[in-house]
Amino acid sequence: MEFPGWVTDLRPLILLSMSLYHFCATLFEIIVLERSPSKALKLADVRLRSFARLWTAKGEDMSIEMPGPLTELLQQCHGTVLDIGPGSGEILPRFDASKISAMYGAEPAEALHPGLIKNARKHGFGNKYHALLCGGEPESLIPALAKSGILSSSGTGGTAENGIFDEICCVRVLCGVPHPQQTIKGLYTLLKPGGRMVICEHVVNPWRTEGSIGARIAQLVYTLMGWPFFMGGCELQRHTEIWLKEAAEPQGWDKFDLQYVGPTYAIPFVVGELRKKL
Repeated sequence: MEFPGWVTDLRPLILLSMSLYHFCATLFEIIVLERSPSKALKLADVRLRSFARLWTAKGEDMSIEMPGPLTELLQQCHGTVLDIGPGSGEILPRFDASKISAMYGAEPAEALHPGLIKNARKHGFGNKYHALLCGGEPESLIPALAKSGILSSSGTGGTAENGIFDEICCVRVLCGVPHPQQTIKGLYTLLKPGGRMVICEHVVNPWRTEGSIGARIAQLVYTLMGWPFFMGGCELQRHTEIWLKEAAEPQGWDKFDLQYVGPTYAIPFVVGELRKKL
């Protein structure tokens, strides 16, 4: 269903309100039900737990409609796949498990892992799915991959320099990693020559070209209202498509096919695929 632009720009406000509710509910659980007020002082943990609570409640609903040709791109994934930030596995049904020999899901929210593993089994991955308790940033991801056995070293060299993944999927996750440029460069290194990255990320509104100045202002307003704090570190104004292009410099990508979806909205996406040169 297609919504008018002004309605779509209000949808983030609804999501922000829900996130605020789950943040307050998380504090109530910690302070009143668990009687551990000292835990409430660890805001990073509270935010992660709060966002996991929100995603457990609404993640499936928020994954029913995905922008652009994402489903078709995910269905083509094959071989050894790295999925960054899979949450509790809401997009796993969009993959063809028969084409995948091994899949690694890097998810930093431990509370989401039971649902992630359950969904992996439900959708035919079985023992082929490996849930990693880590983020997408190299300092977190590389040790977790080494622990899983797919990397021979926990450093950034060795096997990782030549690439180990046929496909790397980033679906609504690069908006929240702490060091996006470093993280994207690290993911590029982990990709095999000829390997593919599938991208579906919301970005800063391209108001100077095909976007909307009203939507760009809405992004600023939502940010000032606390979007990054209450939404697990998610940023609305990242230049992800530029950083993706820079990650392959100086040789460049063999294929760089990203398109805007909803460029006039407060949360526009770039969706597409990138292929690493042989």
